[in-house]
Order: sequence, then C-alpha cells, then structure tokens
Amino acid sequence: MAKVKKTAAVTGVRNVKASKKKDATAKPARVVAKPGIKAKAERTRKTKASKTKASKTKASKTRAKSMSNVKSISKARAKAGKARIQAPAPAVRFVVKPLEPQAKCGAGTSVQYLFKVDQTGDGKTTAHLVFFDRHGWYCEHGRNCPAVEHAKKYQGHIARAS
Repeated sequence: MAKVKKTAAVTGVRNVKASKKKDATAKPARVVAKPGIKAKAERTRKTKASKTKASKTKASKTRAKSMSNVKSISKARAKAGKARIQAPAPAVRFVVKPLEPQAKCGAGTSVQYLFKVDQTGDGKTTAHLVFFDRHGWYCEHGRNCPAVEHAKKYQGHIARAS
C-alpha cells in the first residue's frame, strides 16, 4: 500500500523531512571574532530584529486596512449599481432622410421605399439603410433594428392596434 502524505490541516502536525530537523548532537560552529566586531554584530542583529518586528506590525495593519477598503469598495459598488439603475437613459436622436430607390439600387429593383437613418447618441453616430420591398420593412442591421420603426413612422406606416 502506498503512503499518503497528509496535510497539516488533517493531522495537526507539520510534515517535516528528517534532513530538515536540527540535529541535537551536532555542536554549532564557534566563530572567534575580535572584541570590537562582536559588539557591532550584536548591534546589527538587534536592529534587524526591531526592523522585522516593525515590518510585521506594519504588514498586519496594512492587511487590516486593505480588508476595510475591500468592504468599503463593495458598499460603494452596491450603491453605484443602484445609482446606475436610476440614471436616465442617454438621449438618442434619429434623423430620417428619404432616398430614391431606383437611383441607389438600380432600375430593376423591387424596393419601393429607401431611407437613410442617422442614429446619434453617446457621442457615436451610426448610419442605417432601411428598405421596404416585397419582403417588408428591414434595415441592413436586421428587422429588429430601431431605425426601421423610425422609417415606418416617417413614411406614415404606423402599426395599428388590432
């Protein structure tokens, strides 16, 4: 049967390889230093320890601050979502211009009415060509394009309630 390595969350004990453990029988190497160097080494060790302690404290404060920022950002987004729902729709303007079907489509065309509809809104301008022929009313963008309704209204073909 193969051995399965269990995580520390399951066992409660951290898995450490034998080579990583400190050997209790091994003696630490002794470094002989000059008297002035020892004092300097002690000072640098203390300052490094105080710096790491300060950085740990700073990191924990930063984490706490970032968590509060996340909460405030999520609240702000929720408010912004509600505000977006209440915001009025941008003003869209349609300008309908009739065109001559035989001049644009050719002498043998079945198109009876042809319109150029300019849609302006949000700083964007879109041009539409709306046709009426044996297939009915349609735009180059499809039958459900909003320009079709504006061309119908311009021509006088208003949908009747039946």
